[in-house]
Order: sequence, then C-alpha cells, then structure tokens
Amino acid sequence: MEIRAYKEFLDMSVEMAHELMAIETLLIMDDLFESAEIGTRHKYVGLVKSVKEAGGKATVFSAKHVAGVELATTSIAAILRFPMPDLDDGFVT
Repeated sequence: MEIRAYKEFLDMSVEMAHELMAIETLLIMDDLFESAEIGTRHKYVGLVKSVKEAGGKATVFSAKHVAGVELATTSIAAILRFPMPDLDDGFVT
C-alpha cells in the first residue's frame, strides 16, 4: 500500500510538472504502455507525446533490464528544467 500511495503521489507530481512545462526528460516504464486498462495506456502515451511536443524527451525503460530496476518501484519520474520546491508538497503556488 505504501508503494502504491507513493506511486500515485509521484504520478500527480509529474502531471503537475508537465502542466507547467517543467519536464526536460520523462522517465517511464514500459509496463505502463502494456496495462490491461486502455485508459491507462492512452494516458501515458498522451503524456509522452505531449512532453515531446513541448520540447522534452521521453526515455522508456524495460522492467526486464537492469536500468529499469530503480524506476520499477514508481514506474514514472521526471528530470525537470527548473526547480519546483512546492511540487513535493503536492501543490504549486
């Protein structure tokens, strides 16, 4: 339950950073594109497309590769263009 709650918080933080065009590089696991839920697949395909359209990059990691092991806990993360200290609090001023 803790990991799931953390993942949901991280998803929200990545979405908020994206809304402010703060994402330089999106780090995402391939399992999000293979979800049984069509809505989930569309959500993350759209996020990748939108980040690229905004001039960012997206790197997809495989859970079967050693590089994806660290990211596998959360499935998604982002390297930001600029600091966003309020993002950790769950809101942006």
